Amino acid sequence: MNIKRRWIYLVPLLTASAWSADEKQSSEEQRLPVIQKKVAELEQRTGLLNFYADEQRGKVWLELPAPERADGEIGQYLYIEGLVTGLGSNPVGLDRGQIGPTRLVSLRRAGGRLLIEHQNLGYRALTGAPAEQRAARQSFATSVLWAGEIAAQDPDGRFLVDLTSFLVRDAHGVPARLKEAEQGEYQLDERRSAVDLEACRAFPENLEFEAILTYAGKQPGPLVQATAPTADAITLVQHHSLVALPDDDYQPRRFEPRSGSFAIEFLDYTAPLTEPIETRWLVRHRLEKADPDAARSPAREPIVYYVDPGTPEPVRRALIDGASWWSKAFEAAGFIDAFRVELLPEGVHPLDLRYHAIQWVHRSTRGWSYGGGVVDPRTGEMIKGHVTLGSLRVRQDRLLFEGLAGADKSGGGAPDDPVELALARIRQLAAHEVGHTLGLAHNFAASTYGRASVMDYPAPLVKITDTGELDFSDAYAVGVGAWDIQAIRYAYSQFAVETEETEGLAAIIRENLERGYLFLADADARPEGAAQPLANLWDNGSDPVEQLRQTAEVRRIALERFGEHNIAVGRPLSHLELVLATVYLHHRYQLVAAAKVLGGLQYTYALRGDGQPPARPVSGARQRAALAALLGLIEPEALDLSDTVLQLLFPRPFETGPSVEEFGGATDPAFDARGAAATAAGLVVDQLLQPQRCARLIDFHRRDPSLPDLTELLDQLVRHAFEPDAAEPARQAEIRRAVQEVVVAGMTALATDPNAIPAVRARVEWQLQTLAQQLANAAPGADSVEAAHRRMLRADITRYLERPLVATAPSSGPSPPPPGSPIGHFVHFGDRLFNPGFGDRLSFGGFGDSLFCD
Repeated sequence: MNIKRRWIYLVPLLTASAWSADEKQSSEEQRLPVIQKKVAELEQRTGLLNFYADEQRGKVWLELPAPERADGEIGQYLYIEGLVTGLGSNPVGLDRGQIGPTRLVSLRRAGGRLLIEHQNLGYRALTGAPAEQRAARQSFATSVLWAGEIAAQDPDGRFLVDLTSFLVRDAHGVPARLKEAEQGEYQLDERRSAVDLEACRAFPENLEFEAILTYAGKQPGPLVQATAPTADAITLVQHHSLVALPDDDYQPRRFEPRSGSFAIEFLDYTAPLTEPIETRWLVRHRLEKADPDAARSPAREPIVYYVDPGTPEPVRRALIDGASWWSKAFEAAGFIDAFRVELLPEGVHPLDLRYHAIQWVHRSTRGWSYGGGVVDPRTGEMIKGHVTLGSLRVRQDRLLFEGLAGADKSGGGAPDDPVELALARIRQLAAHEVGHTLGLAHNFAASTYGRASVMDYPAPLVKITDTGELDFSDAYAVGVGAWDIQAIRYAYSQFAVETEETEGLAAIIRENLERGYLFLADADARPEGAAQPLANLWDNGSDPVEQLRQTAEVRRIALERFGEHNIAVGRPLSHLELVLATVYLHHRYQLVAAAKVLGGLQYTYALRGDGQPPARPVSGARQRAALAALLGLIEPEALDLSDTVLQLLFPRPFETGPSVEEFGGATDPAFDARGAAATAAGLVVDQLLQPQRCARLIDFHRRDPSLPDLTELLDQLVRHAFEPDAAEPARQAEIRRAVQEVVVAGMTALATDPNAIPAVRARVEWQLQTLAQQLANAAPGADSVEAAHRRMLRADITRYLERPLVATAPSSGPSPPPPGSPIGHFVHFGDRLFNPGFGDRLSFGGFGDSLFCD
């Protein structure tokens, strides 16, 4: 009875409360001024939506139509933000022209406020009744990015909102990125930030806004101090784009894991129970034939890319030439003049979504280049391709060839001209990054069947003539390869009907399999311990071991001839150390490829019924050949540098600081030759003692005793490091001691690695115990230096073996090598980081929130 009374009393109270709220809202709307009164003195800019520029108050007023839907939604748009200016530090990753995630947003009026709401496209109902679609939509949250008070309203329902605080906000996540990079605690300082009204423009299909943002920070890190003029105040220009949705004429294409394209991904809750709920659609441009029935036809609207005019010559011409290679692939797909590359017209903004751009970006150090863009997250349609090319990359390539061929060859125009070779590489880089914007993933197996793709990472193919000279005439391929053509055909070929498309695409995949066009992407090549020996970065050929021998011989010849001619006349001789690093470690990527043969697994992206061979370990003979080749790299003779070279490595002159491109060492200011040898040996030991590789050796040997076990690898490693030739010179004996230190450090690190399985740790500990016993016995003819060295190593091993439960390796190991790949560590933008490490696949705004780079 009491409960009923409470409800009787409560209902009138709720009704009165609701009535009061409605009355209050109506009263507030009546008090709002009309739009004209609010903007009478302001400049109107008309376009997709009209807005007003308030110069005096530094504001942007956005005019919106009355909602036509019951939920207050006015319309849906694509929203993209990015950076016009960058910090200039590759490790931090806040670059000029960097674009954030592509978001589908709804502009919705809710009472007296405008909401900008990010719609959730990760979970959908593509078909089904309205109730089914509503169930999927309401099961997952949306995200309101911003809300603003309505400032004026007309009788017809049109209203005005102050958009300034939406534009002057940290949309790109700059403080989070700086914190992640350990560069200090920063936050947006609104007092030192403002809308740049001159850069705010309205067009029929898009609105473009810019804001000057200043981030104030404490305890700035060294990378910020090296690039910002005042490290506690970082000022960047942020760009916002609001874009009309593309029409519904674009037809998504289903993803195929063997095709070489990447995709957007979502869950479709109305998929039949016999089909997977995961749905993937290819990322690609919209490209249609003018004559759909013709086998070859001009495109209705060709794809045109524009090169940044800020690129200097002759690099600018090289970028245009390299990116233009894709026209051949589109011709193979049945399109005439469907792809062009031109210079960006004067006055066009590189972030304007109407232009596909190849942007030239400077940083304080060399780094990644990116191929990304803006993709319709609903369909996978590429709306704006956007390439970022780091300007220092071409200079590093020139430096590499100055080390191999000599700086005196620069500018001569011959096949061994370092400048021409660097331009040949930049052409490939332009084609590579544009390929990502066309929707293509890396194919790190393409170099195993004839350099078949610009989507691989190309190592310079340096040959050796019969007279022992280095031959650079075929250093880099020219044009797109056979795989690239097939990938474009799969993504872009146009078919009249769905059944014809299904069969036509299946036929392309069958052609690839019949021709042996292997496709292996980032996850097969990048991770530490990757198993497929045919998926590698910066390698050549189908036999990683044989190519390692070839590369090691090129390195030997180049080191033998290394001298003053490897830098330009007038440069400080200390600069030779920068060049030497590229030569001394010339084999670094090919040794990684050869190491994958050890514990290697041969496999493909096989589907049921496609006839591809089963996954199988690499043969024992090939694995042992790889081990022998790798162990040959840690022999003192291969690691030692001649006095002829060392006498040229002068300390840095006045006002010249250290460079990240140099070797580290313990003998500063003198070059640490022993330390460099330890660094090079460490590259090999790290690969041999990789935890997953060692675990595979154990398991594969269990299944097939003819394959090498981890114990065999450890025995061979210790023997090569600790059993010197009786006639070994004293200078090389000291190099051997450095190698021994690296081997002991590597084994103790593996034995304490949490990623190593117990079976691996057990074998390594046994090997360490055996080695400690050997070291206890004096080597025949050992002098006091050798005896002290052996005693130290034995003490290190003993301390490890007698360690408490929590222990660290007894040695810090060799100094890390100078940077190799131009990329270093992955950078996190936007929402996610795909470690292919992203392989190169970063969260970005384009490809289903991903970005690819080189």
